[in-house]
Amino acid sequence: LRSRMERDGVDVVLVPSDDPHLSEYVPSAYMRRAYLTNFHGSAGTAVVTAGGAYLWTDSRYFNEANLSLNADHWQLMKQGLPKVPTITKFLTDLAAEKRDCGSKVPLRVGIDPFVHPASFAKELTDAFEEESSDVANASSNGDDESSTEEAAPIGEIVTLQSNLVDEIWDDRPPVPTSPFRVHPLEYAGMSVADKVTKIRKEMEEKKATMAVFSALDDVAYLLNVRAKGDVETCPVGIGYVTVTNDDVALYCDPAKLASDEVKEHLEEAGVVHKSYDDVVPAIEEHVAASKSSKVWIDKSRANYALCRVVPTRKLIDSQNAVTPMKACKNAAEMDGMRRAHIVDGAAMAHFIAWLEKTIVTE
Repeated sequence: LRSRMERDGVDVVLVPSDDPHLSEYVPSAYMRRAYLTNFHGSAGTAVVTAGGAYLWTDSRYFNEANLSLNADHWQLMKQGLPKVPTITKFLTDLAAEKRDCGSKVPLRVGIDPFVHPASFAKELTDAFEEESSDVANASSNGDDESSTEEAAPIGEIVTLQSNLVDEIWDDRPPVPTSPFRVHPLEYAGMSVADKVTKIRKEMEEKKATMAVFSALDDVAYLLNVRAKGDVETCPVGIGYVTVTNDDVALYCDPAKLASDEVKEHLEEAGVVHKSYDDVVPAIEEHVAASKSSKVWIDKSRANYALCRVVPTRKLIDSQNAVTPMKACKNAAEMDGMRRAHIVDGAAMAHFIAWLEKTIVTE
């Protein structure tokens, strides 16, 4: 990994837990941090420098991480404890240390833009700029040229052309392509067409010409589809959705549309299929198509690759329309929740009875 960091001219590489949809639980193909560190908890970020390797995780995983990490190579950073810096603070301090050693070159932090939230990129960039500004103010002597020089950024984000972990992961599992199935209207309670109509109404209020949905639960909810196999613990499928005034597009692997029922379901709702990798070019094309184009993306639920192609003046960063729709259950959804609790309660009672019999009786 370090040889590839040197090749790409970066001082640091960040390897988070996330997939391109910022899922908490990810397909095996995206378990890059687990592959690199041997730590398989659901939350954690690896930070690799030329001279050190660090893993940040929270208190749920302190014991597991201690047992999993090779102490000869990794240092556990117990997130949330006193004197343990955040990743942003750690990188800012590292950048300041490089500057204090006389380097005129900023600390270059390499990231795969598809697996980091846009909000993190902004947080880190702001921290670098703030540190640079503080240094400039402290050393300013009234000489404008000197002040400008001192205010040069001490750190910068480098968006890598490929994920460096993938380059060294010889037996990386393939990205899953489990087929979608239709989530029946009797359980969804609202058709795709009605959901799209509601979204477009909110787009009109916000003066947005495109809305982008990247979280897998948002995609599943909006299109009334589910999948089994992409994510082991969740019935969602890998894909993105964009909604404009003219069309609704689903970006996914064609194998996910193997079912004629799913194809018919999406066609009836006016949803067109596009290649999974076409989502970023589609956003760029929409932005360039008109001076009045505005893209609505919730930056806390979307990766940096999607957001960075939208100029700030054309980006509407706000909670997306699907989030409150999911939160406010309709009658069919509430009935489904009640049924699920009954089934789940019976399964739990069966398990407890088996456990008692096995341990106490037998």
